[in-house]
Amino acid sequence: MTSSTSENRTAPATQTKPSVVSGVLPFIGVILFVIATAVQFAQRPATGEWEATLVLNAITYLIGWAGIGAGIAHIFFGRSISRSIGFGSSPFELEVGFANLAMGVVAILAANHGSDYWWAIILVSAIYRVGCGVGHVISIVRDRNLAVNNTAILFIDFVVPAFLVVAYSLWAPVA
Repeated sequence: MTSSTSENRTAPATQTKPSVVSGVLPFIGVILFVIATAVQFAQRPATGEWEATLVLNAITYLIGWAGIGAGIAHIFFGRSISRSIGFGSSPFELEVGFANLAMGVVAILAANHGSDYWWAIILVSAIYRVGCGVGHVISIVRDRNLAVNNTAILFIDFVVPAFLVVAYSLWAPVA
């Protein structure tokens, strides 16, 4: 019995119209970060502390609430999320959900501690997200999977971690 490499891969799921859950929850951290930062900066003139506020907001929203949103989406709406990514249903949705939820909760807790805690959760989140991004790129190239949440999520997977690392390196208060 012969089989090609492509026959061993899980075939991408048939694409359906994305739901609000699969459309918004993956980007909830970015949305909340932009709103919270705009409101904070509009309410007070820029002082010498805007940089640390920006990093703290990034941790709280880009990792914290983004992780909680992604966790909820993958845990409770895994089948829908898989379809929006162009993947077949998988038991790994639950595991991905709990990994996201864990990072989200830890980021919110870390935001209330010193900047050493900030660096730890930034590194964990960056490694995880870049790894997910590599998987999405492989799916795009190998399977021609251009599903919205397999392509649009690349911003979250690569740009957000880069921003977090640079922002922390430049602007985090010294512990």
